[in-house]
Amino acid sequence: MLGILIGTVKGDYDTVAVEKPGFNKAEYIFEDYMFNVRHIAITDNGFPVEDLLKSDAGLIYISPSHQYPLGSIMPVNKRMELLEWAYKNNGLIIEDDYDAMIRYGGMPIPCLQGLDKNDCVVYLGSYSKMLLPSLRISFMVIPKKLLSKYNSVKAKYTQSTSKIDQLVLANFMKEGYMQKHLRKIKRIYKKKNTMLVNSLKSTHGDNLEVINSDSGLHIVCEAKTGKNRDQLTEDAKNSHILLNIVSIKNNKIIFSLNYSGINIDAIQDFTVLLGNVLFE
Repeated sequence: MLGILIGTVKGDYDTVAVEKPGFNKAEYIFEDYMFNVRHIAITDNGFPVEDLLKSDAGLIYISPSHQYPLGSIMPVNKRMELLEWAYKNNGLIIEDDYDAMIRYGGMPIPCLQGLDKNDCVVYLGSYSKMLLPSLRISFMVIPKKLLSKYNSVKAKYTQSTSKIDQLVLANFMKEGYMQKHLRKIKRIYKKKNTMLVNSLKSTHGDNLEVINSDSGLHIVCEAKTGKNRDQLTEDAKNSHILLNIVSIKNNKIIFSLNYSGINIDAIQDFTVLLGNVLFE
């Protein structure tokens, strides 16, 4: 889906700004389409719109409602700055809202596309986290100005998702089951999230701090460690833990951890195993 979109806008843009750290697989697709990539470093205050203003990018790929992998949320004032940048510079924002519906606390955050008054935002979403990855159904909300060109590019490709699956999903939503399902999984994942955070804090104490855990299906942590990146990667692999290392500096590691596949009854065992990877 992203590839088709990039092929649609390639004639209008050749340089894209992406978050750093960010979703690397999206960056690879831009590189495959020969885009110039500009990295905008995420700071303690979130996404620095002022750095985007200094770049030569006319296109940006961003996940403002739950930044991956740091989990930060872009405040409304910065969202408005970003929309103003797009409007004044004829820019285009690709908003990846991959799991923003799974949020455990606070009020819902308005998406950029919902705030957009100038046809500057492409909104991307997926049902992989909400339902199941094997469904392989995602969606886009496309600005009107791109529809004609997008339809001509789309016609060159074969639909890879079963029409039966699409019809079943449409009926699932129409009958109101999606909302019921979302309420259910939020309860389940909130319980798992709380248990994991409490287990990490009680087991590892001052050696580990949970930085972000209020939405999505991954948490972000900082831990003290004497291991280097290669050691941590190898030990995590041997322990069958998918550890996304964001940074290692001064014997401290920042990492994100997807907990959706952890059995709720095995959280304490997992916490101990993670400690072995980080500290032993």
